[in-house]
Amino acid sequence: MTDTQRGTFIWHELMSRDPEASERFYRDVVGLDVQAVEVDGGTYRMLIADGRPIGGLTGPRPGSDVWPSGGPEGHWVGYFGSTEVDAAAQRTMALGGHVLLGPLDIPGTGRVAVLRDPDGATFGLFDPAAAA
Repeated sequence: MTDTQRGTFIWHELMSRDPEASERFYRDVVGLDVQAVEVDGGTYRMLIADGRPIGGLTGPRPGSDVWPSGGPEGHWVGYFGSTEVDAAAQRTMALGGHVLLGPLDIPGTGRVAVLRDPDGATFGLFDPAAAA
């Protein structure tokens, strides 16, 4: 990760109740391409713009605080670049926030965590260099 990526949004993920409908919508409205990738026995949809991945599209995750069953409407989560995913997750908790997912490694991708700030806003941290 370059210094210019640290602390800036480097990935965006759409959490959708109906991923198929969202895929069609963002293809037609924004012109994004979608590429399905098999990850841990499931399908993850990569959002592609100008031939490069810019984000992902996923559905509800059973048992996850990121999207509890019967949870919110579809929403976007922005991921900040971070070389200190674990330490930042600890600081989040110390400052009154919550860890919703991770920190965890995504094989071949990097290290991630999804967090909630003290005001309730959800955001992610992503270190693609951790995949190396």
